[in-house]
Amino acid sequence: MLQPLDHYRYLTEARRRLLARVYALTPEQYEQEFPFGLRTVRRTLHHMAGAEWFVLGQLRGWPEGDNPFSPRRMRDAATLETAWRNQEPRTIEIIQAEERWDRPVEITVIIPSRQAFQVRTTAIRVFTQFCYHEVHHRAQVMAMLRHLGAPTETLDFLLLTAQAVTEVSVEEALKGRGGG
Repeated sequence: MLQPLDHYRYLTEARRRLLARVYALTPEQYEQEFPFGLRTVRRTLHHMAGAEWFVLGQLRGWPEGDNPFSPRRMRDAATLETAWRNQEPRTIEIIQAEERWDRPVEITVIIPSRQAFQVRTTAIRVFTQFCYHEVHHRAQVMAMLRHLGAPTETLDFLLLTAQAVTEVSVEEALKGRGGG
């Protein structure tokens, strides 16, 4: 059965592949405005990293210190990635320390539009929110990258976590299955 740590490992692998494509961007492209999401690749990535620090930190009571992923602190993708990777052991520790995923928790959710909510839920729902949140914003970055000529594909859960993946033609995959 899949455990929270399995989901987190998938997210970090997909994140690494996404960031590898971000490195192909010029500084101007990294900051280019789009009419959706958080508007730039840079802002969206900072938001994703900060959400991991903030949301999962609340499983321990409250995140320590100021948001280390403030866009003012990190101007480029390499600095952000280093800090994000440095956060991974903390996140793994939080996940491994959780003894009762069904335990009730109360957390604060802050929306970028400056709305805040107190939410009573369970630890597993907080973790699940973190996962879905990252996938949601990763999709926005993927759309931005496509517009910038640096598309990122094959970040699907099964393709990154299966024991064996063999690429075949669509025709071969559908052969004998009534597809066409």
